[in-house]
Amino acid sequence: MIRMRYYAPNSRQVRRDNRQKKSASFDNLAVQPPGRHPIRIFIADSHEVVRAGVRAMVEGKRDLKVIGEAGNAEDVFSESRRTKPDVVLLESGLSGSSESEIYKTLLHVLPSVRIISLMGDDHAASLRRAVEGGVQGCLRKSTCRIELIQAIHTVAKGGTYLSPEDTDETFRLLRQQHDADGSRSGLDGLSPQERRVIALIAEGNTNKEIATKLGLSDKTVKNYICNMFAKLEIERRTQAVVLYMKG
Repeated sequence: MIRMRYYAPNSRQVRRDNRQKKSASFDNLAVQPPGRHPIRIFIADSHEVVRAGVRAMVEGKRDLKVIGEAGNAEDVFSESRRTKPDVVLLESGLSGSSESEIYKTLLHVLPSVRIISLMGDDHAASLRRAVEGGVQGCLRKSTCRIELIQAIHTVAKGGTYLSPEDTDETFRLLRQQHDADGSRSGLDGLSPQERRVIALIAEGNTNKEIATKLGLSDKTVKNYICNMFAKLEIERRTQAVVLYMKG
C-alpha cells in the first residue's frame, strides 16, 4: 500500500506566500504613470489610402497607438469626442468644413488635444491658416516616417513643430503681412524675460525645456507664459508663435 505524506507549511512560509499573492494582486491593479501611456493618435484624412499609410508608419512604435480615424469633419468631431485622443493628425482641407472652422471646433470639443496639420500641394496657404488656427504642428504629406514620429512626440510633450522649410515659409508670409499693414509689434509690452520665453516657445520648446535653458523652475516659466498670454490676449502657444514671427 502506498502511503501519502502531507507536509504542512511552517508559519514563515505561509506569511511569505501571502505577501507574494498580495503583491501580485496589487501589481495587477497598478496604473502606469501618465508618461508611460502610449500617445493616443487619431488620423483624419479624406483618402483611405493616406490614412492606411499614416497608420502603418505610426503603429510600429510601441509608445504610439492609433485609436481611430475619420474621412470627414463631422466624423472627426464625433469620434474625437468619443475616443479622446492626445494627438490628431488632421488633413488640411478635410471635406465637410473649412480649415479654420475645423480647428476652432476641434479645440473647443477637446481643449487639451494637440493637432498636427497634414498639408498637401497648397501648403503655403494651409500653413498660415493652420498656425493662425491654433494647431501645434504642421507637416507636408510627403514627410518621412522619422519626421512624423518626431513631430508627434514634440507636440504631445507640449511643444510646437514646424519642419525647417515650413518655418522659413511661415516667417516669409508673416513678414509680408507685417510689412503690408505696418502694424506695431504686439511684443512691445513684454518684459525682456517674457521676450526670451516667447522666442523659445517659437522654437518649439516645452515648458520644461524653457525652464532648463533659462535656469528657472517649471512653475516660474508657467507664470511667465500666463502673464504673457494675458498681455497679448491669446490662449495658445501657436498664437504666440504667430505674434513672435510678426514682431
